[in-house]
Amino acid sequence: MDQYEVVEDKLYHKSYLLNNQLHYRVYVPSSLRSSLLQHYHSSPLSGHGGISKTYKRLQEVAFWPGMWSDVKRHVRTCVKCQTLKNDNQKPAGKLQQTTTTHPNQMLGVDIMGPLPRSSNQNEYLLVFVDYFSRWVELFPICQATAQTVAAIFRKEILTRWGVQFVSAVFRELCENWNITPKITTAYHPQTNMTERVNRTLKSMMAAYVDDNHKKWDQFLPEFRFALNSAIQETTGLSPAELQLGRKLQGPMDKMLHGPNLTPDTAFYDVVHHLHQLQKQAKESSEKAKLRQLRNYNKKRRELTFKTKDRVWLRNFPQSSAKHKFSAKLAPKWKGPYRILKQLGPLNYQIAREDTGEDVRTAHVCNLKMCFPIAEELDSLEKQKLSELFQETSEDEEFLGF
Repeated sequence: MDQYEVVEDKLYHKSYLLNNQLHYRVYVPSSLRSSLLQHYHSSPLSGHGGISKTYKRLQEVAFWPGMWSDVKRHVRTCVKCQTLKNDNQKPAGKLQQTTTTHPNQMLGVDIMGPLPRSSNQNEYLLVFVDYFSRWVELFPICQATAQTVAAIFRKEILTRWGVQFVSAVFRELCENWNITPKITTAYHPQTNMTERVNRTLKSMMAAYVDDNHKKWDQFLPEFRFALNSAIQETTGLSPAELQLGRKLQGPMDKMLHGPNLTPDTAFYDVVHHLHQLQKQAKESSEKAKLRQLRNYNKKRRELTFKTKDRVWLRNFPQSSAKHKFSAKLAPKWKGPYRILKQLGPLNYQIAREDTGEDVRTAHVCNLKMCFPIAEELDSLEKQKLSELFQETSEDEEFLGF
């Protein structure tokens, strides 16, 4: 009992500071610890500090055995901290790559818009990209409906999740043409190559529309030519070379090159040349994919969930001056949700825990484990949660500022 002393009917724990000065801290009984943790973490004077900050603040005046573990559990299970703070870890989900061996094996499709209604009454842009050659097709359309899309394409496709493609018309189209659609999750369209093309197209449009945004569809043929004739860093060739077996020639190209730019060539030689180009592209693509995989995965971590796990879903709020709402002050996570099932290496089907509604597909990078507040746990669950927290080193600031 040398470490303890009773002063004015209060039990204190004694310890020595670095300067050998004796320091007294009140011993807190178990019945008062929860209230004290709440005050030193959640009050405005404490500001929902992280684990280390909360512990050091409390350590100045109070003591009880296992205080660090209790602080860690209290902060990690705090609903405000779980929903409002960023996760100070590497984003979850290693890169999943798609391999293709020839043109038209896999196409990506996306609908860009709505855009300002053009003079041709178009409001959307339907974009197709061949995964092997990077060949691009662009179709301005008036309506983003499954009927419109189905009327334009009749090939194997890779589609992103969207209302336009989740319909009986589209499902029937896929069945009739033996198409296997794959979907990308909202806010993580990594699966679909068209998202990359969309960014380039938006820059192209912005450079030529000036102040008249209604003429966004005026130069689409020229933009398609620019995309399909440009040398791709991944393949080392242009999409046209891999799709057609030859380079595309613009008006200036014909003027600057000599008369033997496009000599007559036997069909067999053209086919052989095309196969050689595709072989070269496959080798270049594989090397590029390995580099991309290494670089991407350095900044990612593995994360998996089991069925019925409780999770938070990343929130993407929009500021509104009209409603006096700032996205910067809104929760960064919403829920909790329950994992219904795993749909692939990185995607999960989830639903609201309280209602079972809002069923959706979510990428693992937009999910994080939801820790229940301590008051909801029975003794067995508390023990399991404590063991989970012990797996993390004590100096980790999991939810700190």
